[in-house]
Amino acid sequence: MIWPFRKKPEIEQRSLQTGLTPQYINLRRRNLVSDGSAALSATVGTCIGAWSRAFAMLTPEPIPDVLTADILAAIGLDLCLRGESCWHIRVHANSLELVRVAYWDELGSGRYHLHIARVNTTETVRALEPEVLKLRINPDPATPWKGRSPFQLMGLSPTLMAEIEQAVSSALPMAGKGLLPMPATIPEEQQGKALQGLRNGALAVVTSKADFATHTGGDRSELKRVDLTPDMQRMDLNPATDSLHERILTACGIPPALVTSNGNAGAMREAYRLFALQTVDPLARQILPELKEKLGVSRLSLDAMMSSDVAGRARAVGVLVNAGVPVQTAMELVGWQGVSIPAAPAKKEAAQ
Repeated sequence: MIWPFRKKPEIEQRSLQTGLTPQYINLRRRNLVSDGSAALSATVGTCIGAWSRAFAMLTPEPIPDVLTADILAAIGLDLCLRGESCWHIRVHANSLELVRVAYWDELGSGRYHLHIARVNTTETVRALEPEVLKLRINPDPATPWKGRSPFQLMGLSPTLMAEIEQAVSSALPMAGKGLLPMPATIPEEQQGKALQGLRNGALAVVTSKADFATHTGGDRSELKRVDLTPDMQRMDLNPATDSLHERILTACGIPPALVTSNGNAGAMREAYRLFALQTVDPLARQILPELKEKLGVSRLSLDAMMSSDVAGRARAVGVLVNAGVPVQTAMELVGWQGVSIPAAPAKKEAAQ
C-alpha cells in the first residue's frame, strides 16, 4: 500500500488573465477624472463649489451645535455630486455627533450597513433608520429611496466637456512636431551634425524616403515636412465649450451671469439673488423634513446669504412705501424682521 506513505505534493494552480494591469490603470485614471456620475472639469468644479459654499452659509433655526458650517458644506457637496448625503448620528459626551458615511447599503425595513472611511481602514456599522440622517434630492419615481445628482439629469454634457478638455490636453504635447524626411545617402557623421540642433523634441526624423512613405502613406518622391499636430482650428471648439459651460451651470441651478467675465455687477447681483431664491432655498426646503425629524431643525434661513443684498432690499422697501404700504410691513416683507426704525428728529419751531 502506497498511501499514506507516498503522497503526491499538491500542485499550485494559478489563473492568468491578460490585460488586467492595463484595465486597472484605465479604471484608476477614470476615477481620478470623475466622481460618481460627474466627469470632473472646471465647470463641474464651479457648480460643486457654488453649492458647497451656499449650503455653508445657511443658518439652522434653532441653531444646533451639531449642524456646523463644515457639515453643511459637505452636505451641499454630496447633494451636488451624488444627489444624496448620508450621516451616522452618534452620541458623544452627552451631545450629538454626525459622522460622514462614504457609502452605504440600504437593506430595507429601516436597516442600514454604513461604511465610514478611516485612515488605512473602513469602519462598518449596522444602524437603524432613527440613527441615520439620509438627505436626498431629485428622487426617481421608480427608486424613491435614492437621490439623483443634477449631473445625472444632464445626459452627456459633463462627459463631453471633459472629453474636449482631454482632447486639447492630449494635443498639446504634439504641438509643433512633424516628420522630416532625410535621405539615407547622407553619411552618419553629417546626419549627427544636422540633427544636433534638433534634439529639443521639435521634430521627429526618419532616415529615408522609403521609411517616410511607409510611415506617412505618401509617395516616395515627396520630400516635405508633415505636421503631426491635430488641426484644432477646424474643430472650432470655443463656441461649443462656451455653450456647454452655460448649459451645465444652468442645469445645476446656477445662472451663468453669476460667473460671467464681462464684469456686469448689476446682472451678477440679480443672478445671485436668483440662485439663492430659486436653487438654494428650494433645496433647503427639500431636506428640511429629515433634519426636523432627526435633529429638530425647524428652518434653514437664507439671511446670511441675503445679507449682502441690502441695496436690493432697500429699493424694494422704497417701492412698497411709495405704493402705500406701511414702512414696518414693507420691511417685514423683504425679510427685515425685528429691525427698529429710529424716530425722525423733531423739527425746530420756527422763530417767532
